Amino acid sequence: MEDPQPASMADSARAYAARAWSVIPMQPRGKRPLVVWHGFQQRIAGEDEIAHWFSRWPDANVGIVTGQISGIVVVDVDPRHGGPASLAEAESRLGPLEATVEVATGGGGLHLYYAHPGVTTANRVAMLPGIDLRGDGGCVVAPPSVHPSGRRYAWVAGRSPEDVALAPLPRHFGGGDAGLRSRGHPSGHWRRLVREDIVEGARNNTIASLSGHLLWRGVDGDVVAELMLAWNRSHCRPPLSDAEVLRVVESVQRMHGRDGGAAA
Repeated sequence: MEDPQPASMADSARAYAARAWSVIPMQPRGKRPLVVWHGFQQRIAGEDEIAHWFSRWPDANVGIVTGQISGIVVVDVDPRHGGPASLAEAESRLGPLEATVEVATGGGGLHLYYAHPGVTTANRVAMLPGIDLRGDGGCVVAPPSVHPSGRRYAWVAGRSPEDVALAPLPRHFGGGDAGLRSRGHPSGHWRRLVREDIVEGARNNTIASLSGHLLWRGVDGDVVAELMLAWNRSHCRPPLSDAEVLRVVESVQRMHGRDGGAAA
C-alpha cells in the first residue's frame, strides 16, 4: 500500500546519498536525467548539489546511479514484455530467488536491487524477455518518484533497504562464481588500484572490490580484513573507521558465500 505522505524527493535523495548511493535528478514523471551525469558514476553528489537540484526542479524525480559507485545492480522486470513470466520460468529452472530490496515501479513492474559483485557488470537489455539489468553505467528511477502513469515508485512492503539486506546477484541474472570470474579485471587493474590514494565517495566501493578480488582467490577472510584495515589507513583520504571497513568486508564475504571471521 502506498504511503499517503511519502518523503520529499530532496529528503529521499539525501537519504540515498547517506547510504552511499549516487543520486541524480530525473525528469518529472520521467526517466531521463536532468543533468550530465557521467561524473556521478565516479562520485556521489554532495548535500549542496542535491539541495540545488531540487530547488531548481522541485517536481523532479530522483534517480540512483547503478554500478560500483553505489554498490548495486538492479534487475528491471517489465510486465509489458513478459517479465513476470520470464522471472517465474527462471525460478522454476534455478530455484527461488533470495529475498532482496524491491521496488514496485508504478507501471506494474518490479526493480530487484542486488549487491554489486565487485567486478564490472555491464547493462543488459532483454537478458530474458521483459527483463533488463542496470549495472555499471546505468541508472534507475527510485521511490518516491512519480511514474508516467501518475503512480509512485514505492518500496515493496518488507523489502525496503531498512527491512532487508541486498542479496548477491543470483545466477538467474548472470551472477555466481563462473560469471564473476569470466568478467574479472586484468591483473594490471588491481596492481594500479592497490597503489592509488582513494578519496571520499569511492572508498567503500574500492574496499569492496579489493576484498572480493582477494576472496575469489582463496585468501582467508580474517587475512582480507586485516589487509583492508591497513590499506584503508595508508590509502584512503581520509580513512574510514575500522568498524566501517570491517562492515564492508563482512558484506562482501556474505556475498561470496565465505565464512570469514571479521566482526562488524
